[in-house]
Amino acid sequence: MKSSKFIFLVSILLTIGLVFISISSITEASNTVGDKFFFIKKQLLWSLVGVASFSLASTIPLSLIKKFATPLYIISTALLAIILIPSLSNSALGARRWLDLGIVGIQPSEIFKLAAIIFFANVFSQEKYRHLKYLVLFLTVPLSLVVLEPNMSTAILIAAITITIFYLANGNLTSIIAICSVAMMISTLLIVISPYRKARFDQTSYHSNQMTLTLTSGQLAGKGFANSDQKYRYLPKISTDSILAVIGEETGFIGVSLIVGLYYILVSDIFTLSTFQVKYSFKYLLILGIGCWIAYQSLINMATVVSLIPLTGVTLPLISYGGSSLITILFGLGLINNLIYSTRYEDQQDHHHNRNSSHTSYRAHKPSQKRSGS
Repeated sequence: MKSSKFIFLVSILLTIGLVFISISSITEASNTVGDKFFFIKKQLLWSLVGVASFSLASTIPLSLIKKFATPLYIISTALLAIILIPSLSNSALGARRWLDLGIVGIQPSEIFKLAAIIFFANVFSQEKYRHLKYLVLFLTVPLSLVVLEPNMSTAILIAAITITIFYLANGNLTSIIAICSVAMMISTLLIVISPYRKARFDQTSYHSNQMTLTLTSGQLAGKGFANSDQKYRYLPKISTDSILAVIGEETGFIGVSLIVGLYYILVSDIFTLSTFQVKYSFKYLLILGIGCWIAYQSLINMATVVSLIPLTGVTLPLISYGGSSLITILFGLGLINNLIYSTRYEDQQDHHHNRNSSHTSYRAHKPSQKRSGS
């Protein structure tokens, strides 16, 4: 995979997000903060920071990333604990998910997604740690903190990614089935005892109905750019959870299929990159972990929009509004870009070495020619 192709795919998805946030969030921004350009201005700022993080991750030595895997895991887990302190965090709709830093708020669970991928890729690259007890030991505390926010959907997403990394690191299949069964039972129990989570399984919920209606009203070719009706009156969370529905209304099945295709190509290229790495190595697991992150999060958001699963609050990578998510995803994709460069460099070095070896071997075995004389 070429770096230019990868950067192009990321840039296209990022641009699509900026375009549709700019045209779909005007009414929402006017009604909530009194500035119709509020959301797009913030998203542009976050995009610039995200591009900077992408550039940093593209150039930083991967040995340094591996070295700081554990400190990053500890710091991000500490941030998850800090936001449960009322005086240090912002509460919205009964959940504490944002750490208040004055002029800006950050979402620690988004930071932990990236930290978990790096940390578990490092842990499970070492054969002695490829046991269920280490997965449970290192995942229980941070996952519990995410659930306490409460943010069940993000906890499930993080668990799915880390369990997949464990499996791809040649983890025991019986152990994986066991932990998935326990996780499903705990999730079901939490849903049953929590009224607001139970309500999300009501398939007649207003938000779910409006998202599905918005998406399907676009039919084949859509109503036209900036011609969405739903975004003005009916559809909640236009620029975050519901942005794919707005895209579907304005560009139709064709537009949505294009976006699904872009994600498919992006994730496929990431997974293909892993085949050039040593199996079960840190780089191998890091690539697959980031690929699963993009794939799972995209699929969850899409499944929510078409009402296959209850509302989750999981955003569409690179397209939905949100700073913490965008910046961490771009950093993760920057690591992929870093690995593309390093893999191509190693291939070139191997090719150069093989050519030199062949040339030397040829000269060593070339028969000497005798000069003819009279």
